[in-house]
Amino acid sequence: MGAPLVTVAVVARTLAQLWNKPLLGVNHCVGHIEMGRLITGAQNPTVLYVSGGNTQVIAYSERRYRIFGETIDIAVGNCLDRFARVLKISNDPSPGYNIEQMAKKGQKLVELPYTVKGMDVSFSGILSHIEEVAHKMLASGECTPEDLCFSLQLQVGSEERRGGGGLWVGSK
Repeated sequence: MGAPLVTVAVVARTLAQLWNKPLLGVNHCVGHIEMGRLITGAQNPTVLYVSGGNTQVIAYSERRYRIFGETIDIAVGNCLDRFARVLKISNDPSPGYNIEQMAKKGQKLVELPYTVKGMDVSFSGILSHIEEVAHKMLASGECTPEDLCFSLQLQVGSEERRGGGGLWVGSK
């Protein structure tokens, strides 16, 4: 566990002991999904859970959440973060946001590989390919950084949809 998490865990245990309250473990992912259920009123959602370290298709079935598909290598957030470093895109406010803003200005679709296996997706092949060809394509004028952002964002979004879902697909 990283230092910030260890610190918070120690504080949480200390407060629980001081106030004689139970300390309950909460799954971070499930917390996000439950908050979404609360806000939307969805009863049995199918969720595309995407973050820096996770890319999963999750559904509520038989009184628990089940993972129906996920990345077989790196998460989409990790792919975008690493791509941003290749193009030296700022982290302020976040690489994903900056990629999205640049993608809006992209005009040329650069062909990128993709892998979908059943409900599982892969992003390492896209990342490896773009890391390999980006500087050459930019130097030759074949495309712009905005075109690469547009192409990557479109391809990654397509893989997520092919892999299994939208952000909230469920019944009320």
